[in-house]
Amino acid sequence: MQIFFGACLFVVAVVLLGYVPGKLLLIALKRTLSPLEDVTLACFVGLIVSGVAYWLISFAHQARLYLLWVLATAVAFVWLYGTKTKTLWRYSTKPASLSPESGAVSCDRSGVALGGVIVLGVIVLAFLPFYYTNLTWRADGTMRAYPVPDVVLHIAMANELTHTVPPEAPQFSGHALSYHYGMDLLTAMFASAAGLNTRDLTLRFVPTLFLALSMLSVFCFSRSWLRSGYFGALVVFLVFFGEDFSFIPGLLLREKVDWSLRYFSVPPAVLPLFYTNPILPGLGLLFAGLFCLQRYLQERSGAWLLLTALLFAALIEVKIFTAAQIMCSLGVAAVLYLVAFRNAELFKVAACTAALAAPLVWPVLLKNRGEANIVTKFEPGLYVSQAMEAIGIKDRLSGWLAFVTVALPIYLIGSLGLRVIGVPAILNAIFRPNPKSALRFILALFVVIGLLFALMFSITPAGWTFRYNPVSGTFVVQSKYVAWLFAVEVLQTFYRWAVGRGVYSSVAAAAIMAIAIGLSVPATLQHFVFWRNPDHLFGNGKPFGKQLQSYNAETLAVTDFLTKDAQPGDVVLSGNELLAPVLALTNCRVPFGYLAYAAVARSDYIRREFAVKQFWKDWRLGKIQGELLRDASVKYVIVSKRTEGVPAKIPTSLSEVFANSEFAIFKVHRESLSKAAPKP
Repeated sequence: MQIFFGACLFVVAVVLLGYVPGKLLLIALKRTLSPLEDVTLACFVGLIVSGVAYWLISFAHQARLYLLWVLATAVAFVWLYGTKTKTLWRYSTKPASLSPESGAVSCDRSGVALGGVIVLGVIVLAFLPFYYTNLTWRADGTMRAYPVPDVVLHIAMANELTHTVPPEAPQFSGHALSYHYGMDLLTAMFASAAGLNTRDLTLRFVPTLFLALSMLSVFCFSRSWLRSGYFGALVVFLVFFGEDFSFIPGLLLREKVDWSLRYFSVPPAVLPLFYTNPILPGLGLLFAGLFCLQRYLQERSGAWLLLTALLFAALIEVKIFTAAQIMCSLGVAAVLYLVAFRNAELFKVAACTAALAAPLVWPVLLKNRGEANIVTKFEPGLYVSQAMEAIGIKDRLSGWLAFVTVALPIYLIGSLGLRVIGVPAILNAIFRPNPKSALRFILALFVVIGLLFALMFSITPAGWTFRYNPVSGTFVVQSKYVAWLFAVEVLQTFYRWAVGRGVYSSVAAAAIMAIAIGLSVPATLQHFVFWRNPDHLFGNGKPFGKQLQSYNAETLAVTDFLTKDAQPGDVVLSGNELLAPVLALTNCRVPFGYLAYAAVARSDYIRREFAVKQFWKDWRLGKIQGELLRDASVKYVIVSKRTEGVPAKIPTSLSEVFANSEFAIFKVHRESLSKAAPKP
């Protein structure tokens, strides 16, 4: 019941923080949109504007005044609607006018198909264990928990952003957060404005919102691009549920692994969309920006130029790799069209986007250099080589000639799956551009750049080596999403060809759907079923079932105490078993925790890791070392009586403030840390 009322409150918050300010901006810019496009674009733009307002107000240490922003936009909305702008309001929600030569999008019932895809997405969220049922209460007072590292990290980042802007790294205290946090900023914004807890927002409400908005965004652009609502809905389905040809070796070899990751060394494209990853809202922003870019190229309006630049720039703080890929594509296209066709329109878009992006890019570069130090290495063919090894034919493909003529085509065809039917159109768009195909050139270039970059470079924190490189794989995944546009174009051509030769439209449509689903969904189904299998291995080498936990009353009593006694941002040192509940259920930081290797330089990581291990080693011997407590600004030390134990003598720098049958909490008195610890 509490979650139900929270969901109702969240819907109200989305209207006030998303749709209302976004609609006001669209009215001010006098944009003409269909109702579905109006709601989608208004929500994206409004969330960006409200997020910026929250960041600025919190940065000024005036977070309590954020409600004034909500009230101001609500009052302006009601006043404009009720008085001066009824005519403008009606004008701003007219159906979009398309270019004369393209014809209009016919009215159909494709919205029903789109609604079905959205419902299917929500069902998947409910099916996966790390969303709706995660961190919920049981009748006996315990809490269900599936502490996937990404889930814990994003909840912790949202908690951090409710009290500190710009944020520190909650999993590595004392260091600035160098990861893009736009998605988590919105979670913190909803938590602060509506009083909702970050767990419900991160695991239930916000993913559902982003899923629906991103599907709407993909639909709006695809419908306009293909001039068909039904094929637009098919694009949405394939983007979110279409996968590769990994099911072919998977069925032949009968390996019980995640087929896409095993055979192509890249996570399934559906994985980040259903895995608490900012690529989900990033996908929605990307297609919303493409929609605005399309309208700008049709109308040459400064308002569409501004909206395009705003949406693309916002990608930097939501999913920086998506932003890098689209900006690179846009930049290359801008130069080409300016030189070859004397067309400066794309150059205007690129310049405006760069102007808005500059204040965001520079801090990212500085934080990366000073903290995580993510580097790019030239490693051509790494994914292809791993794929040939997994399939079992690597030894037969020695030499560059075999690599280029056999291994690389096998990898690309298998990895792209049904999308491969759009490859000729992609290559044609790149090598035969014309003055009217600017957006088509950008989309094709986006696909090719992502594939080339991932196949030639690896992106890792400096000093670390991984068998699977999920960062480089992100570019492949992003290319796959856009490649579906070209693939569905081919399917649409087949449909028109069949109907033109007398085949009933319903029969042709059913055949197209059967082909698309039959060749793209098997690997997706296997992926979701695989994640439900409690015996499969997780990323840290532990069986999936080992990640399924239940936080008992003693653990929850610890987090309840910290929630009441600790100040937001206080640092808590604990054993590994309490890292997840401390980060997810309190507003505290930890000295060393989840995915910390990607947050700081390797030398800092190794130094802190050694210090934490040495602290607990000394603790078990009855010695208290104060160096870590000082360096990491530790305020509380949580001790498991079963694993760490409580020393017979506690120095004056620590005082016990809480204890139950399993744990004890000691508060650190920093002014006394310089005193020598008592000997055992």
